[in-house]
Amino acid sequence: MKSTIYYILAYALCSCAVQRTTTSDEFAKDVQKDIPFKVSELKAVSNHDNTYSFRSDAYIGLLPDYEVDGEGAIMIYQTTFAPTHHTQPSNIIWRNFVINKRDKRVLCIDRLVKDNRTFGYVYVLQSETARYSDSGTFHWDVSNPKLLLNVSDAIEGMSELSVETLNALTK
Repeated sequence: MKSTIYYILAYALCSCAVQRTTTSDEFAKDVQKDIPFKVSELKAVSNHDNTYSFRSDAYIGLLPDYEVDGEGAIMIYQTTFAPTHHTQPSNIIWRNFVINKRDKRVLCIDRLVKDNRTFGYVYVLQSETARYSDSGTFHWDVSNPKLLLNVSDAIEGMSELSVETLNALTK
């Protein structure tokens, strides 16, 4: 009887010392909270780390930060001149960035349009924290403005999936 009590106490002490990490579903829910518009579905993309596909049954009118064409060229959307269009063309990717400083996370959201419905990809850069230690991501603070070039380089390599999808849609 005494050994059972000691075993239970030892287990309780060990379990209190270990911080709980989130599951991939909880991580996806946290990412979905950062998206600045409502999505109908958010799913992890297999063979692409920290990439999620999303869809919305309606057109999302949120203006982009950038536009990406079928060759992967990135253009700033809002410059000193007025943008040339306020609705998303079907041959252009609209890109928005969301920076969550509290969770040390950056989202690169690429949106595509087909039949007046919006879908696309969310690329997540997440600094390693105790809450997400198993997410297999970077070990530097991606929300730090001084590391903007590092974030830019990382995201540049992640957008291939969006460009491939755009090219398949426009053929």
